[in-house]
Amino acid sequence: MKNRYRLLFLTAVMGGVYLSLKYINPYGGAITLSELVLQLSGSRGSFALGFSLLELEAFGMCLFPAFIFEVYAGTMLYRHFCTASIYIFSRCPHRMKWYMREVCHLCAAVSVFHILLLAAAVLTVVIRYTILPDSAGIALLVYHFLIQSLWVYIMALLVNLFAVFWGSSTSYAIVVGAQLICIVLLNLMDRLVRASDGRLSYENILIWNPVSHLVVGWHSSNAESVRQVLTSSYMQADLYHSLIMLLAAGIIITFAGAFVIKKHDLLISDLETGVA
Repeated sequence: MKNRYRLLFLTAVMGGVYLSLKYINPYGGAITLSELVLQLSGSRGSFALGFSLLELEAFGMCLFPAFIFEVYAGTMLYRHFCTASIYIFSRCPHRMKWYMREVCHLCAAVSVFHILLLAAAVLTVVIRYTILPDSAGIALLVYHFLIQSLWVYIMALLVNLFAVFWGSSTSYAIVVGAQLICIVLLNLMDRLVRASDGRLSYENILIWNPVSHLVVGWHSSNAESVRQVLTSSYMQADLYHSLIMLLAAGIIITFAGAFVIKKHDLLISDLETGVA
């Protein structure tokens, strides 16, 4: 258990330092908090994330700490099957109680990870530059934390649930691969909009790509102070709507997981070794 917590701490802190050193580089010696958050989600200074392969590659690397964490969190629930599957999934009379406890542990781990990640990133910036707090930055930081946490929770839970059927390695490859495909598809945005002769807009297309909702700079907001720092004309979905959408997706997948745990019989074989 101590090793798991140590791994969680090191992954979050090293990930935050990595993001700060690589992606938060203001032109002067100071940076506003709002600009800091925008850069953590793919923007470059006052320029929102574009659709070139180079920019999308950098955005994918912004998610690299989350991918690493998903290796850890992606087996939190499934780990019990590997060590005590007969008790947990066959003889335990309270599967839903066990499942909800595991889901709460996963939520807590995801929240702690992102708190440590953001704290490490901000502290690293404080050492190198001057941070200028602003009300828009505080709001964006909260939205960034909640959206990123919900996304990683959903991805980690999907890894756990897919592992029930295909094993942890295959499930992790599926979930991370799907995220990378969504990022690569963003490269087609310019071509699709130009080819549609005005019938399609960036907003019409991007809103259907789940990973687009992670890019804070593509959003809009009803709050005037926040809207002033969100200058992109791409997706223009409200940050609140993206947050609600991910929350709804998380609830749906959580209930789907409860159905899987309640109904699926996992005693056919050891999916990690293939032994019947």
